[in-house]
Amino acid sequence: MGDPLTRNRLIRIWWAWQWRSVVATFIGSLVLVTVFAFFAGFFGMDKALVSAIGNLIYMGVGIFASIYFLGFVLKKDFGDFRLSVEERCGCGEERPVKMPEESKRLETEEQIV
Repeated sequence: MGDPLTRNRLIRIWWAWQWRSVVATFIGSLVLVTVFAFFAGFFGMDKALVSAIGNLIYMGVGIFASIYFLGFVLKKDFGDFRLSVEERCGCGEERPVKMPEESKRLETEEQIV
């Protein structure tokens, strides 16, 4: 299958993902929450409501950034290794495949009955 997942490799994968997610979350939420707070203050919204919605914006940006950069890291070449996603064989529902002889036999049996 390949080389095992060592602690050093795991830390390199985590760091490649985490620092991008943290920076993007900080910058993205800073911009979006600032713009929202400006307009919310302009329209006279309650501070508690602005704070709650700001937290939801921050959480949404964090989730989006985390998922986006996870995909980025899965495609990244780390030099001495690369991550890959493989489909397992035999997953999902197995549908029986009828052989041509069997389907003809079933047709003739149905005609008999």
